[in-house]
Amino acid sequence: MASISTARHEALLEFSALGQADHLPTGLYIYPSEPTRWNGVLFLHRGYYAGAVLHLTLSLPAAYPSSPPIVTFDSPIFHPLVDPSSGRMRLDWRFPTWRPREDCIALVLHAVKAAFKRKGLESLREALCANVEAYHLYREQTPVFARLASQSALLSASATSLYHPPPLRSEDALVTPIRFRRLEAGEEDRLAQEVERLGRAKVVGGRQHGERG
Repeated sequence: MASISTARHEALLEFSALGQADHLPTGLYIYPSEPTRWNGVLFLHRGYYAGAVLHLTLSLPAAYPSSPPIVTFDSPIFHPLVDPSSGRMRLDWRFPTWRPREDCIALVLHAVKAAFKRKGLESLREALCANVEAYHLYREQTPVFARLASQSALLSASATSLYHPPPLRSEDALVTPIRFRRLEAGEEDRLAQEVERLGRAKVVGGRQHGERG
């Protein structure tokens, strides 16, 4: 029980820290459906996986922070580090030895996003890959790899996947908590106006705070 309580306490502290600048990667949205299980969506805009919208789950073992988190993609994705049957992503490509309280969830999330960039793919070695076929295609038949990666990315962003997301791979959850829906007529314009209004209010508030300081 003590270890579980420690994991939950660490998880809540680290989730609060994600609000700090640069702690959460751009394009990644995540929240804890439970203290030790976080659900997220990763949007990718460049590279082989451009256009992907990937549902993922980050789970913390009872031994956390002594043991590393587990990242599982609920959206099928063709990637050297992602096991095609379980969706689990190997993290030891970036964390060969997990260092408790030096390594943290924020660093794991940045590593997840970095794995989809060309630099990340170039750094991979076969021994660290969960999908060896994808690894060899990337090294030896890059155009074929690019086509398969793009196909899996486009599938993840299809209407079927967006509005009827894949179930979580964990046995005790049947649906993905983060969902998308189609916008009603005129709703996009109203939302854009609201975002613009909030942005102006934040700028004005920041200037006033600066003047008082």
